[in-house]
Amino acid sequence: MSNVERESPIGPAVRARRRFVNRQLTIANPASRSVAVLGVGNRLRGDDAVGCLVCDEIQKTGPSSLVPRPSSVPGLFVLDCANTPENYLQPIADRRPSRILIVDCCSYGARPGDFRLFTRPEIEQLSYGLMSTHTLPLTLTIEMLSLETNAIVELLGIQPERIDFGEDLSEPVRRALPAVVECVWNWARESQPRA
Repeated sequence: MSNVERESPIGPAVRARRRFVNRQLTIANPASRSVAVLGVGNRLRGDDAVGCLVCDEIQKTGPSSLVPRPSSVPGLFVLDCANTPENYLQPIADRRPSRILIVDCCSYGARPGDFRLFTRPEIEQLSYGLMSTHTLPLTLTIEMLSLETNAIVELLGIQPERIDFGEDLSEPVRRALPAVVECVWNWARESQPRA
């Protein structure tokens, strides 16, 4: 009998048990958990790039940053997921975040450049019947993230002006970018587990 045949009946069970144990350890010791900021979007589609650009700014240090970097946020995990956040589920789950903030442009009827934080139920209402620029609907990715991490998942949505291929960031979204970055920093600081 080969190794593959011998391991296949218990492989999935062992992996499931490890996930269960990791979740239990995380729940038992919430102070060890990180928080994650995921930038989502397509850099070639105008305002759809905003989530990726926010990640760029958060990861900058020094005078080139749009917003002065606040004191370090322990456990902050920043990931530019482009337009396929589902491809990053495992690296995100490995960090065991207690909270996840997805930064993405979304049309919710506001003025271009306006932004707001959406909770999970609001995200489901927002996405009903809307077209997506992502490979999988964002609600499906959020559901998968929730199942893998048990984290609270929120969306920071930025109202786009245009998301056409080949377009640059619109002026309203460009002007809003420093305030969006500041909002993400504030969210990260406030999301830190309390000892």
